[in-house]
Amino acid sequence: MLAHFRQAGAEVCEVTIPELDAMRLAHVITILSEMMTSMANHQEELGQLGASVRTTLALTAAFTSAEYVKAQRMRTRALAIFAKVFGEVDAIITPGTAITAPPIPAKDAAGGWSDLSADTEVMRYVFPGNLTGLPALTFPVGYDAAGLPIGMQAMGRHWDEATLLRIARVAEQAVTRRRPGVFFALMES
Repeated sequence: MLAHFRQAGAEVCEVTIPELDAMRLAHVITILSEMMTSMANHQEELGQLGASVRTTLALTAAFTSAEYVKAQRMRTRALAIFAKVFGEVDAIITPGTAITAPPIPAKDAAGGWSDLSADTEVMRYVFPGNLTGLPALTFPVGYDAAGLPIGMQAMGRHWDEATLLRIARVAEQAVTRRRPGVFFALMES
């Protein structure tokens, strides 16, 4: 897809984004603390959540207010880091996820299956936008050997969604879509 972008007139270059591991940790602390706080008024309904969510909430209770404040300081640094990067490029292009859709074991399909390592790989490239509020979108770029879709992400400057939409439009013109093996035509009449 990068070659297709070049053919369409884009200049493609590598960028280095410092402190990504610290940003990832700040994201986890921030989002889980917010999740925990939002559930504070719904204690009686916690039993309706899946076991993995209840476990995550229990672990989140160990976070301290100092850790949350440090995470927000990292968020502020992340905003400055990305502002500097976006002084050099119009968009950051990454895979949409680090893996294609993970298989859900049949025995766990109805019981709230969770795999933290798969969750980490699914979130690997999307957390910076979530942490900083930078706009991002994911678009299809092909399929793996098993026929599962592969996505690419474009992340841009605040308020510059138009650039991201143009990138996705160029990508959309290059990809031949396939209907999945299992398909339910819910929107067709």
